This record gives sequence, structure tokens and C-alpha cells, in this order.
Amino acid sequence: MSSEDAQIRVYTTSMSGKSNIVTQQNKIEQVLEAKRVNFIKIDIASNAESKEEMRTIMGDDHGLAPQICNGNVYCGNYETFAEANEVGELFDFLKLPNPVKEQS
Repeated sequence: MSSEDAQIRVYTTSMSGKSNIVTQQNKIEQVLEAKRVNFIKIDIASNAESKEEMRTIMGDDHGLAPQICNGNVYCGNYETFAEANEVGELFDFLKLPNPVKEQS
């Protein structure tokens, strides 16, 4: 899923030899699509500028994908994403309004 209006950026890598990284990236995409959250996927493996952008936003010169940001605001990595999703705080994690809470 991709949208020019998307604020959520998922930094991924197509060059990881670790199956857990691929699994994490796929899970992030599946959850965001299921929750109908518009996002853009940015592959840092083929774009040094995107890798630098991700690391700058994270504040970590050695950060690895997958990482999630809302615009230029760092949200977190896979572990914090999964935890937020598990406890029903995904929209807070993504720094987005929660559509369920807004309907109440």
C-alpha cells in the first residue's frame, strides 16, 4: 500500500539475509494494511539518502530496518510496534488519531 499523502513511513531493506527481518517487515505491512493505515515503504538497501534519513530521524548512526516514522517523528522499531499493536495502542504509537476512539 502506498499513498502520496501518507505520513507513516516504514523503512525496510530488501537486502537482509536474516529471515526474522523479512518476517518483521511483512508483519508491519500486514498490520498497517489491516488497520487501513496509509503508509509508504522505503527500501534503504537501494538508497543511501533514505538510510541516512532514517538514521537521522532515529538518532542512531547505526540503526537497522525495519523502523517506523510519522513524517520526521520517530515512532519505533518492530518490537515497540508489535507491543503497541498487542495492547491496542497502535494509533498512539503511530502518532495518529484512533478512528475507533473518534467514533465513540
